[in-house]
Amino acid sequence: MISRILCLVVLPASALLAAAPGDLRPELLPPAAVRVSGELQQRLNGNLNRLEEAKYQPDQVFLTLEQSGHWPGDTEGRTVLGLTLDAQALQRTPKYLDRILERFPAKMNGRGFFGEVPGEGTADEQQLSGHGWVLRGLCEYYTWKRDSRCLEWINQIIDRLVLPTRGLHANYPIDPAQRVHGGGVSGTIAHRLGPWLVSTDIGCDFIFLDGVVQAYQVTGRPELKPVIREMIDRFLQIDLREIKAQTHSSLTALRALLRYREMADDARLLPAVVERFELYRRFGMTENYENYNWFGRPDWTEPCAVVDSYLLALDLWRWTKDAKYLELAERIYYNGLALEQRANGGFGTQTCSGADTPFVAVDCQEAHWCCTMRGAEGLARAARSCAFQEGNRLFLVHFNDALIKTSCGASGLLELREETEYPFQSGVRLTVLSNHLALRPELAFFAPAWTSQHVVTLNSRRLPCQVEQGFLRAREILKAGDIIEYSFVLASGARPVENPLSTPGLRKLYYGPCLLGCAPDEKPAVPEFPRIAPLADRRFQVEGCTTSFLTLYHLLDARVAKDPPYRLRVLF
Repeated sequence: MISRILCLVVLPASALLAAAPGDLRPELLPPAAVRVSGELQQRLNGNLNRLEEAKYQPDQVFLTLEQSGHWPGDTEGRTVLGLTLDAQALQRTPKYLDRILERFPAKMNGRGFFGEVPGEGTADEQQLSGHGWVLRGLCEYYTWKRDSRCLEWINQIIDRLVLPTRGLHANYPIDPAQRVHGGGVSGTIAHRLGPWLVSTDIGCDFIFLDGVVQAYQVTGRPELKPVIREMIDRFLQIDLREIKAQTHSSLTALRALLRYREMADDARLLPAVVERFELYRRFGMTENYENYNWFGRPDWTEPCAVVDSYLLALDLWRWTKDAKYLELAERIYYNGLALEQRANGGFGTQTCSGADTPFVAVDCQEAHWCCTMRGAEGLARAARSCAFQEGNRLFLVHFNDALIKTSCGASGLLELREETEYPFQSGVRLTVLSNHLALRPELAFFAPAWTSQHVVTLNSRRLPCQVEQGFLRAREILKAGDIIEYSFVLASGARPVENPLSTPGLRKLYYGPCLLGCAPDEKPAVPEFPRIAPLADRRFQVEGCTTSFLTLYHLLDARVAKDPPYRLRVLF
């Protein structure tokens, strides 16, 4: 039976206007244009419910310097960001967000930011990193609500914290010999190097960069550009592997570079992001598409970085049209992000599969100080990524049961209902609920490498389709009651480990985008070319094996926990 997850998508008035080839990129739909239900709604609601519990309420969310572990503004900024993005994705009013914002002025210092006022010509990279999230949270809330208070606070932070750091970032310590390779799941200040108080989360200064770039996007203040360019220049000088940079900080910096590329004609930025993202993919990603917390240090994973990698993969597809990035995004979502969300809606860390271990296990039950809030951004982006727009083309990317409305202003409205059991079964069905468009939109269906035998039909009549850059494209006149069916076959099998630091010779099993695992005490003799069949309850059988396999993907399963320990064999 086809499940029914409803998602409302309303495209802006210019969304389906024709444009010359090459003039446009696929664009995310506005947050207010998407409503989801079903499994993704459960995830979003679970996360928002968690962010409304006591820890994140106004009386407790504001931390002293000691309570924050010397990360002033970090918890507060991430909480505002998470609540804002969850609320927009669900079109649900958060219980405490307004009251949290009301307390900002009283909780900031006399200069209008969090923490202590640094001495002239000095910088604390954890303080700056925390304010990257403060700026991001305030910018997202201002973009959503146009709250003038938030704009005032953004400008206040720019004037009194951001602009005084000009000249310091050019001397940010990037000599590997000077950096301390230690620290726990929450980084600590290691020591002072010149004007810098540096963290064991090496490179976290560049989390600040993403907030500064979004502040520039919101305010348009030209005096921010020299600071942004200085930070970008310094980041591009870092040997990320040699210095063992934190992967979360590195990926957040790459997102900042792509965000700035939207506003600046700087041709070096996209190639730099592509190059460094490939470095991360090869040397910082686990076999189930999570992350090493630091390059070269596979101690544990961190959902913050997994969210960053998911966003980057989607954005790199927008910029390059290379479907390999969408395929990677799907694998990250189903095997990394979905695995990390706990039954309470928060997000926790795992061990690093592939690095001298065939297992993935829960490492930290919940990283409630950072990852639970950032998980909101990953889930909200998944909701927005059910469809992208480019001219008169609608890309159907992240398959979900959905109700999709595309508006073309005076040109009318097209309303579609999407139904699917993907990724556990193949096929997508679209029902035309109404169509008042004055043009023929093009529907582009994602055709990832794990699918084959693609067919698109309209009322059972096979449509001629163009296959281009990982999509089947069809343009037809549509009327209410029409049924469009996209059928394909899901591939399954085995693929070798991908990270050079993983144990060579081991393989991972997959069904569609989903990796499969089994109980840790099982040691199945997997054939060289395994044939995998789905069973009931989202379990799978490998021909010739008596072992029962399941996906790493789960929906808020209480068994995925630190105690009792949850562990799966994922390499064979």
